[in-house]
Amino acid sequence: MGGTPVSSLQLVSWPRDDLSFEILSEVLKGGLEIMQSAGCNIIGGHSIDDKEPKYGFAVTGIINEVIYKKRNLQVGDKLFLTKPLGSGIISSAIKKNIASEKAISEVTKVMSTLNDKALEVAKELNANAITDVTGFGLLGHLIEMVGDSSVTVNIYLENVPVIEFAKEYFNNGIYPSGSKRNFDAARENTNYDIDQEHFVKILSDAQTSGGLLFSAPSDNSINIDDICKRFGVKIWEIGDIVSRYKNKVNIINSK
Repeated sequence: MGGTPVSSLQLVSWPRDDLSFEILSEVLKGGLEIMQSAGCNIIGGHSIDDKEPKYGFAVTGIINEVIYKKRNLQVGDKLFLTKPLGSGIISSAIKKNIASEKAISEVTKVMSTLNDKALEVAKELNANAITDVTGFGLLGHLIEMVGDSSVTVNIYLENVPVIEFAKEYFNNGIYPSGSKRNFDAARENTNYDIDQEHFVKILSDAQTSGGLLFSAPSDNSINIDDICKRFGVKIWEIGDIVSRYKNKVNIINSK
């Protein structure tokens, strides 16, 4: 973590008999806009016929400064998250044709926001460990960060940001199968009360283009609000790093 993208190859799988090339053109246009905003050149690509549409990039970049590792949590660090959770739940609602236009707009905004400015904030705060929250959900990636180290993470539920629409759809029974697997895998390493299980499941929601999850020293004299305003992003302090307890992650209602 910490690299700057330089070049990329565009990768496309497209069901040409089911979806028009006009739609594909819009997909490619969107990808180009995002890569341009990231300062990354598209130098080529590959495409194949496929039953399911798939689109992405293979990116090459360089690291000129610090290489941030995910397994470098330090006792006393604060834990920060740079995007709200819930994209997996809302994506499932979209697939079921029950998501509102507002929900689609909100989750699209979250997923299409780059993490470059958030990384700059992490650098300013002298981050010790950084990862991104994607398919394994917040809990899965956090447990990876802890690894076999001698630390434990306290997560304060009231501080964890969640897209409001995601809570609504979750309460109505929308929960992706991948998120369920994440929750089942995280349970043995997570300590929580049974009345918190509802919220812990949201912490396991599989994210698409989630935010950064990073730890930084608690003795920073830097004003976080000023930094976020300067870079035009918002971050949330969701927990702290302490000495090892029984489990890798402890879920606490509030600090």
